[in-house]
Amino acid sequence: MRVPVLLGLLMGMSGCGGMDGGDQQKDPTVTDIPVAYVQRSLPRDDDGEIVVESLEEPAAFQAGARLMVRDSASSRAVARDVTTTIFDSGHDVRDLTMSYDGSRLLFSARAPEIADADEDEQPTWNLWEYDFQTGGARRLISSDLRAEEGQDRYPAYLPDGRIVFASTRQRQARARLLDEGKPQFTPLEEGRDTYAFALHVMSVDGVEIEQITFNMSHDVAPLVGRDGRVVFLRWDNKDNENRFDLYRVNPDGTGLTPLYGADSHDAGNDRTREFLPLSLMGDGRLLTAARLREAGAGQMQPLAIDIGNFVNREGPLFGRVGSQAEQALPGPASSLGDAVAAEGRLADLVSMDDGSGRFLMAWSPCRLLEGQTLRPCTDEYLSQGLPEAPPAFGLWILDPAEGTQRPVVTPQDNLWVTELAVATARTLPSQALDSERDDALAEDNLARLDIRSVYDMDSRFVSFNNPGLPGISTLEQFRDPSLVAPQERQVRFLRITKGVLIPDEDVRDIAGAQFGRSANFGMREIVGYVPVEPDGSVRARVPADAPLGLQLVDATGKAVYSRHGAWINLRPGETLQCQGCHANNSPLPHGRTDGMAPSINAGAPLTGQPFPNTRTDVVGFADAGETMAQALTRLYPEREIPAIDMRGFDAWSDPAPADDLLLAYADLQTLAPAPVPCQQQWQAECRTVIHYQDHIQPLWDLPRQADVGGSLQDVTCSSCHNRRDAMNALQVPPAQLELTGEASADQPLQPTSYRELLFNDNELVLEDGALVDRLEIVTDGDGNVVYQTDEDGELILDNMGNPVPVTETVPVSAPIRAGQARNSDAFFDTFAQGGAHDSWLTVEELRLLAEWTDLGAQLYNDPFRVPEN
Repeated sequence: MRVPVLLGLLMGMSGCGGMDGGDQQKDPTVTDIPVAYVQRSLPRDDDGEIVVESLEEPAAFQAGARLMVRDSASSRAVARDVTTTIFDSGHDVRDLTMSYDGSRLLFSARAPEIADADEDEQPTWNLWEYDFQTGGARRLISSDLRAEEGQDRYPAYLPDGRIVFASTRQRQARARLLDEGKPQFTPLEEGRDTYAFALHVMSVDGVEIEQITFNMSHDVAPLVGRDGRVVFLRWDNKDNENRFDLYRVNPDGTGLTPLYGADSHDAGNDRTREFLPLSLMGDGRLLTAARLREAGAGQMQPLAIDIGNFVNREGPLFGRVGSQAEQALPGPASSLGDAVAAEGRLADLVSMDDGSGRFLMAWSPCRLLEGQTLRPCTDEYLSQGLPEAPPAFGLWILDPAEGTQRPVVTPQDNLWVTELAVATARTLPSQALDSERDDALAEDNLARLDIRSVYDMDSRFVSFNNPGLPGISTLEQFRDPSLVAPQERQVRFLRITKGVLIPDEDVRDIAGAQFGRSANFGMREIVGYVPVEPDGSVRARVPADAPLGLQLVDATGKAVYSRHGAWINLRPGETLQCQGCHANNSPLPHGRTDGMAPSINAGAPLTGQPFPNTRTDVVGFADAGETMAQALTRLYPEREIPAIDMRGFDAWSDPAPADDLLLAYADLQTLAPAPVPCQQQWQAECRTVIHYQDHIQPLWDLPRQADVGGSLQDVTCSSCHNRRDAMNALQVPPAQLELTGEASADQPLQPTSYRELLFNDNELVLEDGALVDRLEIVTDGDGNVVYQTDEDGELILDNMGNPVPVTETVPVSAPIRAGQARNSDAFFDTFAQGGAHDSWLTVEELRLLAEWTDLGAQLYNDPFRVPEN
């Protein structure tokens, strides 16, 4: 809402472009609360456009910032320039955070670039602390060498005095690289443009530093909540996701959980919202602003988000009552569009957190340009279509309850005000309770995943059987082995995968084509397989401090369901209790244990009794409420250990099956993608790492024979699917598919077979001794031939005077879809019963092909296996 003091400013600014505020009356509603902020000239790029900080590039640098401090939030208070006296000119300053007693201020700062210096010699972002009483500042890490080990940003005080921050240091992640036999390096985020930021915690003296999150992309902007847990923004950039969601985690890294926003980013017209900045309001809601990913300067809308009762705009937590997830705050609102922002432009805001409901905001009133004259954005001037003038930001206190908006720093031309902080004395948050840890697991750097039922899809029973089984409509029926046999269940295993960290080009220069068909999949490893019990429960040991993914897999190795758009991180010894699965685009809570509906898996009905209709020689009894996996692993802890092979174990069918399902790499005639010791006994560092050249191309080159028409013939894949026949004569490759391993003419970094399997192509024909694209004559909707015409619309004639038909190539679809083995039927059905090549590939070979496809059909899955350019 607009108030008289604001209108007066607007009218005054229309003629002079700014005010010094020297004659402003003292605001009687403002208490003596010190405030701090960063001001600079409007940052512009080489094209003159205002540069807006991007969450995707936390290490970006903009010279010329000054940290300003005022003893009160009043226009009469004297503004002191803190950093110019500490640093040389040209520094950048960001991320202001006050201590709980209001006496100290954390911030991050970076020195200007050094001319002609190498990238590794350039200054990095460092963390600093300013003391209001002494007026002095100190760098938290005193050692120059240690301070420059990574980019450090977004500091915040924890209740015990330690500091949580975001950094590219990633000490634990780098240590794991050594365990994996790789050199240490600073990993890139999944887009491979910048180094990935993770959350860390340091002691107040900067000596002890521990990494607490292990995302593949950025974890940034931590905010310590009232309960001591850390709210932050996570870049969920796995597979086809690309969004910054709100998460929450304990200060030791346990209890990581999505908090808000996974399905709340759509702003219409293919635009995506982000939430920044973050601060807490007195009523516990999150004060933030919605902005677009590609927003211009000051395009933000202030919001209060009810994170205590909602997980999405349309998704309340189970059993909670809340009026609305997001509330647009009263007062000046900034437009998210590109039109003239009649309501002004917002650069930053923070809660005063003093119980008044007020907030401090960096805001520019709207101004128009009529020639060289500034005009206010009234209806009169807006109707004339005048262009918007550059913003002139100031600092304001907005009181929604009183309907007042008062200046602290009056708007000035070419002024950019951000990074606001208010020194309100706050109650110290409670100490967050860290999750319990299993010491034995922690010692082995392992954690535990405990899924109650993969068939619990947002509190609905979903068996993944298509079509469903007759007469089976509940989980209780589906888990009963007398009603559903193991081979009738589509889901047989949980496949645990792990993201592979990627170095920069100085460590390993990898071209995009060397990742494969879809570079967004990155590189992936398989940790192992664990059977899914009849009730859908799973209990498995998994690597700690690593980005993990999950896929539900059938008996052939194909993923039945792999909808998990975020990496899972667990700390050593931690157990993650997971309820079930999540439907695509569902607004219901998933992963927030404080707000999900009860599980549909009630577990064992009675203590001391077996599960209904199960045999008793393996699991003679269960405890009431236990899942099948919990009961089995309580009696046989080794059943938690994953396996490299797809090794089933049916503890429930009565009578016991003669043989359990087993697809083993040892039965391959080509090189297995996992070491023999890992095939025999899984250990924490065991991985399946599939490379196309090492493990897939050999399948095509392996000599094979099969009964074809009653005679034994050579059916070696690359010999048959070749543009040369057995007599070396040129031919059209059978099924338009070439499976030879030489470099592709279309992309020399990829084998011909790889391109043929994964990329659409044109149908070939043999003409005049050459292979050429087959051309078809184009017809219109009525079946009439379409002829070529010149620029004047006249028919083009050939040498005989006849019109020339329009022709087009005939497309051939790729038989394999990267990341989707079950949607690659054109390939896999060829080897199924009744297929053209029935049994020409073994079930173990098809399992390997399904794994490779589901992981993303990468060319390589280890950056150090990639040949150097």
